[in-house]
Amino acid sequence: MKNNQKYSLIKERVEIYRDFTINLTNYIFKYYIDKESLSVDEDIRNHYLWCYKKNCDDFLKENIDFTENKELINYFYDYYYSLFYTKDIPLTLGEYEIFWLNIFNIDKPNDKTFVKMFIELYNIYDLSINKTTNIFELVQ
Repeated sequence: MKNNQKYSLIKERVEIYRDFTINLTNYIFKYYIDKESLSVDEDIRNHYLWCYKKNCDDFLKENIDFTENKELINYFYDYYYSLFYTKDIPLTLGEYEIFWLNIFNIDKPNDKTFVKMFIELYNIYDLSINKTTNIFELVQ
């Protein structure tokens, strides 16, 4: 017999996580000078961390704290390092926004890859909300 798993999630968190992701993307684009100025890994990391901190500061005003979530920091650093900072022709801001909107679209999941990415990211974000367990739990 096939085991059907169901997941429970909190829709308001999905919206917060989506907004944080898109805002981070906007900061990365807004404060990106050019590839030549950010050609050294240390400069890339500093730019990214500055954008991440600026985004966190915005959310701290709403008492939402992502500042200490190392997994989240590293997740987005790895993502943008490989798909933005080091690409010869990266996607446009609009293309990234559409991508993230599709990932966080829980009303119409697109495909298995997007769903897997969403679950992984949701659980990483939840580490900020609940330090001991993931909120995204299996429902029996």
